[in-house]
Formats: sequence, C-alpha cells, structure tokens
Amino acid sequence: MVVGAAESLGWPGILGLGLLAFIAAFYFSAFRPEELRVEELLRQASKLEDMRSRNASEEPKSPGEQLNAFYGLLPPSNHIADLLAKIYGAAERQSLKLEQGEYRAVADNVSKLTHYQVMLPVKGTYPQVRKFVASALTEVPNLSLESIQFERQKVSDTIVDAKIKMVLYLGRRS
Repeated sequence: MVVGAAESLGWPGILGLGLLAFIAAFYFSAFRPEELRVEELLRQASKLEDMRSRNASEEPKSPGEQLNAFYGLLPPSNHIADLLAKIYGAAERQSLKLEQGEYRAVADNVSKLTHYQVMLPVKGTYPQVRKFVASALTEVPNLSLESIQFERQKVSDTIVDAKIKMVLYLGRRS
C-alpha cells in the first residue's frame, strides 16, 4: 500500500514530502527555540519596564536627595584594592604587563567624592591596549579614561608604549 502510494506520487511528490519533513524538522529545531527565546526576552523587558516605572515614582524628589543617591552608587574609598585588581585583571587577560604605575588620591572638598588618579605605563600591541582599556572601563563603571598616549620607536614596530591615565571616582562616607 505504501509502495503504491509512493509510485502514484512519483519522484516530485516524494521530494515534496521530504522537503515538507525537512521544513518541519527545521522549524522545531531552529526556528521555534528562537521564537521562545524572543518571547522570554519580551517578558524580561516588560518586567524591567515595570520596575523602571515603579522606581521612577520612588526617585528622590529634591536635588540634594538625588545627589546623595548618586553618591550612594559609588563604592567607598576602602574598596580601592578590589577595583585596582579588576583593572590589573583586565590587563592580564590581554597579556599586558603593567609597569610601575603612579597613583594619587585627591579628595574633593566640595563634594563627597575622592578622585583616585591612576597613571599606567603599558607595553603591547595597539589592539591589546585598546581591548584592555575597553575591558577595564566595562568592568569598573566608576572608572574614566582621562588620557592615553601612544608611542612607537619605529613606524614598522607592532609594539607600542602607552601611557594611560585613568580616574577612579569613589565615594566618601560622612
């Protein structure tokens, strides 16, 4: 009976049925999981939007309260070792050796901030230095890049000497 049905369909019919089976398998193995993933992402986005709207109604009202909330987001000065370890870890992942750096803490008398200036001489390829800076800025959100200076001995050199000046912004608890 099956053989008779296959003979009546012929090669084009059998090929069509095979193609239909392939499309169904492709839908359930590749397309459907992505649909489910998109649905989950939409649910997460909806939850985040709800949280944002709830937090918007709970935001501090006065500028002083807003400023104190901002200072509360910054890590305290006693976390400097952990933050520097993250910076050094970012350099290590790019196979960069950080030479002896210069560090200087500057307390701001007007605000509740401590600026921790970090000057790092680095030697490596340009992509390594660039990836290090991007990674450090991503991992330490209260870090900013103040300046970076590149120098090569010869135009054909792949290794650059870079002087990177960054500033860590830390909170002072009063």
